Amino acid sequence: MKLSLIPYPSSITYLDGFTRSDARVIKITDTSVPKEGFCVHIENTVTIEASDAAGFYYADLLIEQIRFQCGQNLPNVHIEDAPKYEYRSFMVDCCRHFFDVDTIRQMIEYCAKLRFNVFHWHITDDQGWRPEIKAYPELIETGSKRIGNHFGKEQNEEIHSGHFTQEEMREVVEFAHSHHMQVVPEIDMPGHTSALLASLPGLACENKLVDIKTTAGIFKDIVCAGKESSYETLFEILDEICDIFPDEYIHIGGDEAPKQQWKNCPDCQQRIREENLKDEEALQGYFINRITDCLNSKGKKVISWNESLNSGNLSKDVVVQMWLDPKKLSKKSPNRLIVSDFYHRYADYPYAMTPLKKVYNYDTDINNNVIGTDIPIWTEYVYDFEYMQYMCFPRYIAAAQAGWSKNRPDYSVFKAHLKELLPWFGIENCAKESEWDPPTASRIAKVISHFGAICPNENIRNYFLNKE
Repeated sequence: MKLSLIPYPSSITYLDGFTRSDARVIKITDTSVPKEGFCVHIENTVTIEASDAAGFYYADLLIEQIRFQCGQNLPNVHIEDAPKYEYRSFMVDCCRHFFDVDTIRQMIEYCAKLRFNVFHWHITDDQGWRPEIKAYPELIETGSKRIGNHFGKEQNEEIHSGHFTQEEMREVVEFAHSHHMQVVPEIDMPGHTSALLASLPGLACENKLVDIKTTAGIFKDIVCAGKESSYETLFEILDEICDIFPDEYIHIGGDEAPKQQWKNCPDCQQRIREENLKDEEALQGYFINRITDCLNSKGKKVISWNESLNSGNLSKDVVVQMWLDPKKLSKKSPNRLIVSDFYHRYADYPYAMTPLKKVYNYDTDINNNVIGTDIPIWTEYVYDFEYMQYMCFPRYIAAAQAGWSKNRPDYSVFKAHLKELLPWFGIENCAKESEWDPPTASRIAKVISHFGAICPNENIRNYFLNKE
């Protein structure tokens, strides 16, 4: 019998005969096997070769899939596999709507089965600050609560709150590690900082009250890049973040930071002159580089969204995460890249806009610097865990296959494997097969409905419907 496997392996050879599913399992450490990779040989016994614990873990998951399909008699087979990318990430936004530790643990369990090895945890934004920082208790006292929720169909003046204690965050890290997964926290700066500035107004350019935002959007209030005190405070915050999160990467945002306040700020303008910077975009590059130097000194690597490349002076040490890049600066950049293209990898948009086939078929190899992929779920319009599961799955499964496999099968083959294996993943509220790839006519109507207005511009169709 031919096996349905997700992710599909690099090499699979079918042998004659069958082996009982309760046959002895032999595990052999072989340093020649690539990191996270494995060899599985089923013939009288089940033999696993790997060079590290992650490789053995992923091999065990593969064998679980085979047993799930085959019952008592496993086909004799030889499988060799190793990941395409070193960085395979999924992201959960806990700022727009708060999701507790139990939800995060469940997402980690789902995604570990897909061989994601990074959990990208979005925990600060305009609509809420979620991580406890003991040096600045105001961040939780003020920044974790907002009065009002105005996201699509959700329109109310209720209090929305939630935060993670340092103990809870350490527990998430430990749980992720037990599933061979790193945790990368995202602490947004200099933009997406309304909750930060509402808590610590001294970080702003202007001495005025900043509100925690209750809607989606891009907001003008950003951290002052001119005052030295801004850096001192951020360094203190990052000290605690680095202590909580021991893995190698810290994500510092860097996207959607309007510069009007910097243009009008004497401190920012003085910093531009003192550092001989070209303009406010170059000031953001200077800002990101200062934060990067701080984190590098603590043994951390930095990730920033691709807008930081607009500066023209971004450190080559920064890993760039590409999400929306009309100038294609990411493709031209020498920086290492993580690809999470908006049109193909954002799971918070309806299946009509981002059908499963579109997620699966996207070619992430935009240049030779790509180290991995990320698939985010932003939660402006995701109010509960049930809907999160529906939006993420099976699209996360498709992204995982594309990020792992060097031998990606045709979409029709993947879809057949997916239908057989979905029960094995144990996802409680996965989207139904009839919803994965809506017909074009219904896609147009549903995309228009999602955005809340009819737009005759043909670019809408090009961007959201035809960018396969």
